[in-house]
Amino acid sequence: MTLSAPRAQTPRPVPRRTIPFDYAFRYDLTGKPGKVLRQIVTVSIEAKFVAVSIGYGAIPILEKATKTFGILPRAAAALKNPTLRAVTLGHVIDGLAEASDEAPLEEAIGPGVAAALGNGIRLNPEFAEDVLLGQGTSSLKEEVFANLFRTVAPPPEQIQFKYAIFDDGSGREFQSEPILNIAGLGISNGDRPFRYFARPIAFDPQATIRMEVTEVSEFQGELHVSLQGYKVLGDPRSPTGRIRRRAGRSRGR
Repeated sequence: MTLSAPRAQTPRPVPRRTIPFDYAFRYDLTGKPGKVLRQIVTVSIEAKFVAVSIGYGAIPILEKATKTFGILPRAAAALKNPTLRAVTLGHVIDGLAEASDEAPLEEAIGPGVAAALGNGIRLNPEFAEDVLLGQGTSSLKEEVFANLFRTVAPPPEQIQFKYAIFDDGSGREFQSEPILNIAGLGISNGDRPFRYFARPIAFDPQATIRMEVTEVSEFQGELHVSLQGYKVLGDPRSPTGRIRRRAGRSRGR
């Protein structure tokens, strides 16, 4: 009877735990088409990061995106009855042109005025209640007339930009050229403002993720982009993996 050599025991795989995690990028959009903005984040040393999807949102800067304007003094002085009902569209265009630093031209509208008219104009909230209580027929003070209107900020869904993602450590690029946000992500009003990657992207601990954003529209505000995914604890190349291996050897002694 021969005794067979004992079989070597195959070590059981160390269980790994995953935790949800996002890496966020923030950009200050200047409203200058063609301007390239760069941000980087470094994956923490504790674990590998796996990106599953990407999403974004935008916050307009209202004080930069809106203008307060009113009826020009010479036009207001020419009115016999300075009321809201006496204001014409021509008065509005002339006042808006001056606020936009565009000299009013006969039968012509400058690009700044055209953009404001396209986005919308509202009564200045500071005076709107008093003006409307008078049903548009009460006489208005000179101060009110000079600041009667305010432009409306362009909606965030009009924002356009191109984005590109790089892994600076490995030199990987994840697109052939920068991708237009509407083509890759959707619009920021909630109609598909994110997308899943065709395959999850794994970044090693301490990897440097670089994201470049090229402005396309004249939108001014904050752009927030997030890589959505999870961290893998217990990877052999991470501190959590070394801790697990040491703990396993201690139990075996």
